[in-house]
Amino acid sequence: MQPHAENFEGGCMSMNAIDARRKKPSMEAAFRAALTDASLSADICKRVGWDSTQVSRFLSGQMGLTIGKMDAAIEALGMIVASREYMDFLAYGARVGAACECARSGYGECGR
Repeated sequence: MQPHAENFEGGCMSMNAIDARRKKPSMEAAFRAALTDASLSADICKRVGWDSTQVSRFLSGQMGLTIGKMDAAIEALGMIVASREYMDFLAYGARVGAACECARSGYGECGR
């Protein structure tokens, strides 16, 4: 589900404006950036059990990441996996407000 402008306070920001300002995170871009940064590459290699030749092969598309090493690689990037459903829940909670007495008492969202 794509976010819509009406989901923003007062509909003040269009999706085109958001798309122009941000790029969606990419695992490929994150791996490329980390594996070409000497200060990060060594840690990733250690966590997934690679040597420098495997990094080169991975970056050129000649080698993949095994499913058993995926979690370690994602963690080494400083990323997490979260479901869209969970992220939608967080967005809804942030909009309503976790401490909203009205909603918690069954009166609906504050001000509505």
